Amino acid sequence: MLEQLFKPKSIAIVGASSDSLKVGNIILRNITSSFSGKIYPVNNKNLEISGYTAYKNLRDIKDQVDLVVIVVPRDAVPGVMEDAAAIKAGAAIIITSGFKETDQHGAELEDKIMATARENNIRVLGPNTIGLITPEVNATFAFADVKKGKAAIVAQSGGLGVYMLNWAQESNVGISYFISLGNQADVDETDALQFLSSDVETRAVFSYLEGVSSGDKFLSVIPDVTKRKPVIFLKGGIGKTGAAAVKTHTASVAGSIDIFRAAVRTVGGIFVDNIEDMLNLAKIVLSSEPVTGDILIITNSGGHGVLATDAIDTEGLKEIELPDRIKQQLLSVIPAQSTSRNPIDLSGDADYTRYNNALGIVKDLDCTKIVIVQSLPMVTCSDVAKAVVNYRGKGVIGITMGLDQNAAAKLLDSVSVPSFIFPEDAIKSIKYMVERPEPIKKIRTADPIRKAADLVKGKTYLRDFEAMELMEIYGIRTPLYAMAESVDEAQSRSDTVGYPFVMKISPDTPVHKTDVKGVIMDVEKDMVSQAFTELNYKRVIMQQQISGAEIFVGGINDPVFGPAIVVGIGGVYMEVIKSLSYGICPVSEDEAYRMIKESKILDMLRARNSNYDVNATVSAISKISNMFIDLNVKEMDINPLIVNEKGAFAVDVRIVL
Repeated sequence: MLEQLFKPKSIAIVGASSDSLKVGNIILRNITSSFSGKIYPVNNKNLEISGYTAYKNLRDIKDQVDLVVIVVPRDAVPGVMEDAAAIKAGAAIIITSGFKETDQHGAELEDKIMATARENNIRVLGPNTIGLITPEVNATFAFADVKKGKAAIVAQSGGLGVYMLNWAQESNVGISYFISLGNQADVDETDALQFLSSDVETRAVFSYLEGVSSGDKFLSVIPDVTKRKPVIFLKGGIGKTGAAAVKTHTASVAGSIDIFRAAVRTVGGIFVDNIEDMLNLAKIVLSSEPVTGDILIITNSGGHGVLATDAIDTEGLKEIELPDRIKQQLLSVIPAQSTSRNPIDLSGDADYTRYNNALGIVKDLDCTKIVIVQSLPMVTCSDVAKAVVNYRGKGVIGITMGLDQNAAAKLLDSVSVPSFIFPEDAIKSIKYMVERPEPIKKIRTADPIRKAADLVKGKTYLRDFEAMELMEIYGIRTPLYAMAESVDEAQSRSDTVGYPFVMKISPDTPVHKTDVKGVIMDVEKDMVSQAFTELNYKRVIMQQQISGAEIFVGGINDPVFGPAIVVGIGGVYMEVIKSLSYGICPVSEDEAYRMIKESKILDMLRARNSNYDVNATVSAISKISNMFIDLNVKEMDINPLIVNEKGAFAVDVRIVL
């Protein structure tokens, strides 16, 4: 049925108007100027609109109508949907706003509309949308003139969507599809992206989302989309989810943006930080230039070359070493005062010929060639742009800086060679592209170990000794420990742990023990009684005191994407340092390795020639993610998971079921 939404052969506009200032007229004009199929204006006051016969209602139309565009007051929309069902329309775009995004009455109206749509197999875009643009029709109340191109835009914000449309027009990029999602009462972001994945005219998709309708659907479908073409995601609404739930550390550090970023990485999408990054990345994604993370700089300004080199280092990319044969050839091109190395400094008196000759020498190197020009009296940006154009397809990117930089950029854009004003923007965009992740499909099948299922049955929170037992069931090591509920028990059982040990309170409900002074370190044999008395608690845990790197491993059940794991540098300052990485459960060992690398844990484990067990860390994180799914955990944190040469040990564990 999406075919009738995206590729209709006939369209009815309910609320079409003869008043040029009304949305119903703008949409009608846009449709009549772009659509070659049958058009049916519907307005109960006019017999004719813009030369087309107008109908009082949809039921008066005797021909087949594929798509109904609705632009009437919200209280009239349910009746229009019933009319659409009566004439067996296949799809509807509801431009009208004022539904669930406004008030309870609006929400009730939306429910009524969607009940009719579902009963009659009508696919709905919106409500509260600015419409849809396809290669065959502009059914929006945005501007009529839209350049056709290879970029598709999917946006939940109408205003931001229009801005992106304007950008596509002004930058000469052009669009294949523009889909304004609105409230997503039916057609959602996943439906739109899935449809676009099969469109041969669309090279890449740029999406602005404020939320995902169904996390499970997104995680299941989008990996197949990103295998076909790049999908770039920008998210609005980055407030934290569940920030009020502070039973574990995890809830206080896991924001919705963090989990969304992890989900995008899982499905193979590219997550950008802001709209500027998205528009810069588009220049590379939609170009004809192959790019790699190995970069060569050619410039007439040593300072700009240094700044570009700094950016390469900052973004973690690589400045290539020139082969000896290339160095030798360059000696015939560069001035005597320059050195044949990367960056290649052609000097301030470089002209078109010097740039062109240098590019000719390096053109076949397997790298990205960033060509920087600072306009001077002896060379213009346009001169160098013409030289760059000679080597399009060889991984060239132009950085044009100076008086005629805009004209040079237009020249490069016209032949799909990326152009930037600043090298830092180009290098950051390259990083986004070359670090595009491989899509992963998550298979979430709960398969709890019988002993673990029995242990958690009927509980909402695990006490220390239960959490330690659960860790061991899942193959996650713990330090030696013993429990005590009296001074006598503490004294009699302390020898089994060994000295010195840590004595901690063992509560029945979640609590941050250090916050309530519930931890005593370095307890020796003669200190057991005093330590127990000082803690003044009904039950304590005596735990082998081990040293090593302290890691935080947490889990949260996100309301959209479900179980997710967060790892970072642990200890008492974990929430201050916040060197964190997120993953959607289940987390494979490969993903766990990437997470400890991203969060700087790997650097900590290898610091100062430490031989701390990286493999045990990776294995523990993966096992914990499986346990999270198996046991339907709500929140969890292990802080710390101490890693040393002997392995990874869960030291303090809080689990809310």
